[in-house]
Amino acid sequence: MKIIILLLALAVTGRAQNPDATARFIAGMPLAGTGLENFAQVPAWQKHAKQMDYAWNQSELRQMQKIRAWAPLNLGPIYGSQSPVFYFFSGPDILYAQALFPNAGTYVLCAKEPVGQVTDAAQVPPAELPQALIGLRNSLTSLLNFSFFITQDLRVDIAQRHFTGLLPVLEILLVRFGATINDVAAVTCDKSGAIAIGERGNGTPGARIQFRRGAESQQTLFYFAGDISNGGLGTHGGVLRFCEKLGRGNSLLKAASYLPHESDFSKIREWILSRSRVIIQDPSGIPFQYFDPAQWSIRLWGSQGKPIELFAKYPQPLLEAALAAQPRPALPFGFGYQHLPNNAVMIVAERGRSAPAPEVPQGGLRR
Repeated sequence: MKIIILLLALAVTGRAQNPDATARFIAGMPLAGTGLENFAQVPAWQKHAKQMDYAWNQSELRQMQKIRAWAPLNLGPIYGSQSPVFYFFSGPDILYAQALFPNAGTYVLCAKEPVGQVTDAAQVPPAELPQALIGLRNSLTSLLNFSFFITQDLRVDIAQRHFTGLLPVLEILLVRFGATINDVAAVTCDKSGAIAIGERGNGTPGARIQFRRGAESQQTLFYFAGDISNGGLGTHGGVLRFCEKLGRGNSLLKAASYLPHESDFSKIREWILSRSRVIIQDPSGIPFQYFDPAQWSIRLWGSQGKPIELFAKYPQPLLEAALAAQPRPALPFGFGYQHLPNNAVMIVAERGRSAPAPEVPQGGLRR
């Protein structure tokens, strides 16, 4: 009874919180000084915070600390690049974009999952808070455990009443990664690539999150909920026009369901190849044969070029041959569908570099 009375009091007396306070609440992080500190007394939130801490710490030990140690040593100037990052087929995975490109001024993520919203914590009915927090934790399970989101599970977990869509997941990952969120706004991108603040008219719905890490410059994350198949670009192609206004960028492709291998995604595949300075991907991204050695230099890590059983219909004999041509250093962390250390493959393609292309069978790369 005391718990219910406390929660009811919070719901009645709470005031709209700033976005960083709300993000810390849903992330299960310390609430002192946020205006939500009374929630630290609520058992449902205490359980949420404890389980979030455990899951995050396990992911840090198993995965993210290794990536942050590996990336600056192996990616060199790419790691320090401030160029925009384009991450299509991303789901809400800002975590890996930040780990590999921590200094980008702008991140643009795009997937089909809805943007959603974050409810003011004080407005969640007390009886519904425990289940709402469970849904949040479930939405992060596959990323923190396996390095990718399981799309079908994610769509179930984000379809709840209070913390809906991908926006809450994005906010959790940002503040857990050390960012302070300064502003969150709904946006719409029209067919010309113009951005309007708010959910207005026709266009691709999205969200803009402005954040800062320590004393670093402010960074901006855009997430757009759009269909980027050849047919879908007729409606959502404005997202590409918006990206073009940002200039050439660096692209990330990870756990992309091998959609860039499909003919119905040829336009986004060609766009990424034409608009990227650097592409970091696993084998589910751009098919290996599309990297023209006259334009791209390739660095490879790993040895397991065969797709997992679920995607067995997407073999890449040229990639397998390139990996087998000479010993390649293993990745100390999972990446994409190969989530176990030493099994994963990473492809880093840099436009116009003079480094030699990987060895491939006679006949070269096919277009």
